[in-house]
Amino acid sequence: MIGRIAAAVYRRGLAAVEKGDIDTLLANFRADCELIFISDTALGARLSTRADLRRWFERFGRLLPNPRFEVRRLVVGGPLWNQRLAAHVIIRSTVLGEPYQNQFAQFLTMRWGKVVEDLILEDTLTWQRASRRLVEAGHPEAGAERLGEPGA
Repeated sequence: MIGRIAAAVYRRGLAAVEKGDIDTLLANFRADCELIFISDTALGARLSTRADLRRWFERFGRLLPNPRFEVRRLVVGGPLWNQRLAAHVIIRSTVLGEPYQNQFAQFLTMRWGKVVEDLILEDTLTWQRASRRLVEAGHPEAGAERLGEPGA
């Protein structure tokens, strides 16, 4: 039962990203949450404040408009005060009017229904190719520096 609730929270978070509803999404994160997106691209990040998370999700929305997520696998374990979620997700969007598809693994730690750590591992080669196309088409944000602390 507890695992199903955590899975529903996760899926609602993805739905909020799809709608661009950052406020609803951020309500699922604790104030001291850390988001790590492993990449040396504009989406790469190591963030630890809600303001920084907002900036990241806003950038994500500009670079990958109207994303759609398909959860292929979702595993939930642990008690409410220290839950772990692992997901394999397919993302679909458009880049310069052409279909974009990629996949990522996401690992979350939740305490009492709030995300305290969010680690995202995406196929960065696919994203780098799309980023390069965006930069060449005049979208410099796709080539911007990663957000937050270096080293993620």
